[in-house]
Amino acid sequence: MMRKTMTPPALLVAAALGLTACGGDNPGEAAEAGEVNTNESIESLEDVNEAPTLTELVSAGELPELAERLPVAEDIMVEPVLEQIGEHGGTWNMPWNGIDSPWGIGKITEEALFRFAADGDGVEPNVAKGYEVNDDYTEFTIFLREGMKWSDGEPFTARDVIFWWEHVMKPEIFQRGVYDAFYSTDPETGERAQAVIEQVDDHTFTVSFEHPRVLFLERLAIDAKWMFAPAHYLENILDEFVGEEEAMRIASEHGFADLEGWYEHITYYFWIWPDRPSLRAWVATEEPRSNNVTWERNPYYWKTDAEGNQLPYIDQVVLESVQDDSHVLLETMSGHFDISQFGFGNFTELAENQEQGDYRILQWEGVNWASDSLMLNQTVQDDQLRELFQDARFREALSVAVDREELSEILTLGLGAPQQASINQALPFHQEGWAEQWAEYDVERAGELLDELGLEYDGDYRTLPDGSELRLEILQESDDAQAGDFEELLQHYFEAVGIRTDVRLVDRGTLDQTLLDNEHVATTAFGPGGISPYLRPDTVVPVRDIAAGNTWFGEFGCMYEQVCEPSGDYEVPEAIEQMWDLWAEVSSATDTEAIEDAAEQIVKLHQDNQWVLGYTGPVPMLIAVSNDIVNVPDGVTFADEFRDLGHGRPAQFSFVGLED
Repeated sequence: MMRKTMTPPALLVAAALGLTACGGDNPGEAAEAGEVNTNESIESLEDVNEAPTLTELVSAGELPELAERLPVAEDIMVEPVLEQIGEHGGTWNMPWNGIDSPWGIGKITEEALFRFAADGDGVEPNVAKGYEVNDDYTEFTIFLREGMKWSDGEPFTARDVIFWWEHVMKPEIFQRGVYDAFYSTDPETGERAQAVIEQVDDHTFTVSFEHPRVLFLERLAIDAKWMFAPAHYLENILDEFVGEEEAMRIASEHGFADLEGWYEHITYYFWIWPDRPSLRAWVATEEPRSNNVTWERNPYYWKTDAEGNQLPYIDQVVLESVQDDSHVLLETMSGHFDISQFGFGNFTELAENQEQGDYRILQWEGVNWASDSLMLNQTVQDDQLRELFQDARFREALSVAVDREELSEILTLGLGAPQQASINQALPFHQEGWAEQWAEYDVERAGELLDELGLEYDGDYRTLPDGSELRLEILQESDDAQAGDFEELLQHYFEAVGIRTDVRLVDRGTLDQTLLDNEHVATTAFGPGGISPYLRPDTVVPVRDIAAGNTWFGEFGCMYEQVCEPSGDYEVPEAIEQMWDLWAEVSSATDTEAIEDAAEQIVKLHQDNQWVLGYTGPVPMLIAVSNDIVNVPDGVTFADEFRDLGHGRPAQFSFVGLED
C-alpha cells in the first residue's frame, strides 16, 4: 500500500525554531504523488510570460518558443510570492573567489530534488514534483516533471537519475563515498545496506531499502542535493564511454592534468562549467578560470511566480574576482556589490557606510555551536599528541586558560556570549548548563591540569612526558575575514600557561587537503553546528570523510566509511564507538521518539567529552543588500542544510525601478 508521508522530526525542528507552516491542515505533510509543490498552479502555458531578453532571442530564431522550453503546464513549479511580484531584468554583481571556491554561487543557484521548505518545516519536492512511500519506509517512489529540460534543451528524465547513480555516485568518480542517505541500517546488527535505485518510466523512479529509512528525504535534501546528471552530456565525457585517451584530451582542454580532478569538477562542482547542462536559474557562459564570469538566465528554467512570470527575475549574475574579504567589504560599502555576506565582525563598518553604499543590512540567524572555536584533531598522527588530545583534562586546560570576556569584546563586539561550544537554547537538543561548562577563566586550574598530565614546565614552555617539545599548531584559512585574529589571541593565552603555539594560515585548497589527509594538529575552521544531529551529522558524528567534517574527529570518518585504516597504533575511543552505535539507531529508527532519543544521546556525548572548545557564542550572519533589490528575506535561518543564502529563494530576488 502506498501512502502520503510526513516528516515528523522536521516538525520538531520547526516547533523549536518557532516556525509556522504555510497553508494546509498538516504543515509537515509532503506533496502527494503527482501533486505539484506550489500554492498556485498554471492552467495553460499561454499564461506564462518570459523575460524580454528571451523574447528577443525567440524572435531572432535563436531560441525555441516558450511552450517548447517548459514542462507541461500542470508540472511547472509556481513559487509563492515573497515580498512582491518582481520585474525581469538587471545585473547582479557579486564577489567571486574563483574556481577553488565555487560554493558561493553554488548554494545560491542550487536546485535539488527535494529542498527544505521556506519556513524550515520539513522538506518539499523541488526538481521532483512529488513522491509516495510505502508503510514501512522501505520504498520511495519519486515522480519528475513531465517536459522538463536541461539548460541545453535536452529532456530531463529519470534516466538522468539512474545515470548519476550507476556512473557517478556508485563508482565514486568525484572522490566521495556513497552518501549516508542511500544506506539503511539493520536495527538488530547495526550493519548498513545500500539502496537499490530503479527507473520505472521516463518520469518515475524508485529508491528501495532493505530496512526502514524514515529520514531518507531529509538526508537526501542534504547528502545528495543534486541526485541527477545529464546522461547525454557525460556519455561524451567519461572514459567509461569514450575511452581514457579521449577523456584525457577533454580534461586537458579544460585545464586538468588528470581525470580525477576533472571528474570532481564536472560531476561535483559542475555548475561552474559553461558546457555542462544544468537545471539552475542561471548558467555560466564563461570558463570559471576567468577573473570575471557572467552567468545568464536559463531559458529552460521550470519555475514561475504566482502571476506566471518565468523566473528568475534577474537577467544575469556577474561574478567578479576578489583578492580577499577586505576587497569584498570595500566594494560593498562603495555600493558596487549588490548582495554580500559577512561575519558579524564587519557590522560596525557596514553600518557606518549604509547610506553611502545605498544598502541595508539583514541579519540571518546561524546554527553554529560557537562563533569562535578550536578543534583538536582526535586522530593526530603524533602518538603523544593524540594521547594528550584524547584526554579530557587537556581539553579542559585549553578551555579555562582563555579569557572569554576579552575575546567576546575583541572579536564580536560583545555580542557573542563568552561561553562554551554548545547548542543554542532556541534549537532542538539544547542542554542546560552546557554553555557554562569549562567556560570560567582560570589560569591556576589550567596549570594544575597540565601538571597532572605530566607536562613539565620550565617557566617558559612545557614539554611532553618524554621530555620532547610540546608544540600546538593551529590551522586556519587565510581568506577568512578575520584570519589570524582569533588564533593569535589563543596563541597568547596558551603560551601564558606554557604551551608553545604556532598559527598557520593557508589557502582553502591546502586547508581542505590537509584535513582530508589527517595532517592537521588543531584548527579553528569548520566548527560543528546545524539544525539537529540527525539533519546534518557531518560535523557532529564521524560518518563521512569530508574536510568540513573531520576537523575534530580526523580519520574516524573515513574509518566509519571503511575507506581508510588508522594511521597509528591506537584504539577507537569508547565514546566514538557509542556515537556510531547511536547513529545506527537514528538511521534504523521507525518512529520519532526513537530518533529523538538517540540524537539526544549523541548530543550528550559531546557535552560529556567537549571535543570542540568554544570561546564565543554564535552571532548572526550579515547580508548586505542593495536598496534596489527586493524579495530578500530578513531573519531567516542561515544553515548549510538550508543552503545559506540559497534558502532565500534567489530566483525571486528582483531589481526595482528598472524602467527608469
